[in-house]
Amino acid sequence: MASEPTFESLYAALEEKARRLEQGNLPLEESLRLYEDGAKLVDQLRAILEKAELQVKTLQSRLDEDEMQLHEVEAEYDADDRD
Repeated sequence: MASEPTFESLYAALEEKARRLEQGNLPLEESLRLYEDGAKLVDQLRAILEKAELQVKTLQSRLDEDEMQLHEVEAEYDADDRD
């Protein structure tokens, strides 16, 4: 099974297509193909970023829950209450 392309490789491919389009000396058909390919790359990049954002939010939520539980345990513990 082939590995999925990385964000960096997709971004580099998008930059290359944009560079070629900016030169402005391409036939219309090739310009349209490059634009369409670039739009597909943008969609792939956006999906990767959305997945990463979800992972960060999930991790942050877990950290917040762990921190809340830690504060609850600290609040329940009082060293002066020993018999």
